[in-house]
Amino acid sequence: MAFLDIRFPDNISYGGIGGPTFSTDVVVINSGFEQRNVNWAASRHSYDVSHAARTQAEIEELIAFFKIAQGRANSFRYKDELDYSATVSNGLLGTGVGTGLPTYQLYKKYTNAAGTNTRKITRPVSGTLSALRGASPITIGAGAGNISIDNSTGIVTFVADASSAASAVTPGATTTVVLSTNPGTLVAGKKLYLSGFTGADAALLNGIAHTINSVSGTGPYTFVLATNTSGKTITLGSGNGYKYPQASDVLTAAFEFDVPARFDIDQLKGTHIAPGIYGWDSIPIVEVRE
Repeated sequence: MAFLDIRFPDNISYGGIGGPTFSTDVVVINSGFEQRNVNWAASRHSYDVSHAARTQAEIEELIAFFKIAQGRANSFRYKDELDYSATVSNGLLGTGVGTGLPTYQLYKKYTNAAGTNTRKITRPVSGTLSALRGASPITIGAGAGNISIDNSTGIVTFVADASSAASAVTPGATTTVVLSTNPGTLVAGKKLYLSGFTGADAALLNGIAHTINSVSGTGPYTFVLATNTSGKTITLGSGNGYKYPQASDVLTAAFEFDVPARFDIDQLKGTHIAPGIYGWDSIPIVEVRE
């Protein structure tokens, strides 16, 4: 089974029928009241394109796509013409605020007076992402504070705003790290991201954004972190500290996206009714969770 990074033909999906689906078990008890059990926290989208392929060219395109997908075997991109984009009012990087980490999953939120439902986006459309940090556009590039986007996962990765080499690390009930500079002028309550430390317990520091208890010094700077490493073995190695978006940074995005999907049949059933007139049994397409 593989993902074919191609989109189901737009000229055929235009005629597709479908949308979000939930799974709910409804049990009616003797009194007539209902017990409803929700099986899925998130919807799964499904479609039917049996009425979409009408011309000979469309039929040949559909058959070729089906053969290459090998029926249900391989998944692909599908454009849901009813829901294929997010704006900065409903597109999020992660939860919509910084966490001190470099990576953020794309989400789309759906909101009304009753609440909010969020949808994980794993297949954004290349070249459509526009992200904001607060009210400022974020550049896609390699410079400080820039981002990159993986269109096969929907994960956005930030370049650090600033970084600094560590000169010492001291494990304890609170962990002390000494940096040559203060990356991004971080203060108590903010998050310091660490990497490059060594030792048997280095995983307690590396790849994690740590809450800062205090910062002192004028260079080098001593950071006391809320992370408990008492009794652990952590050595300096090539340790570094980084500043990434903080909780005070609102992270929003506008983008287009496809649905990762597959055929839900292994046989196409078509009929040539008369010259130029064709008919199909159901051709279901279902979302693949990623």
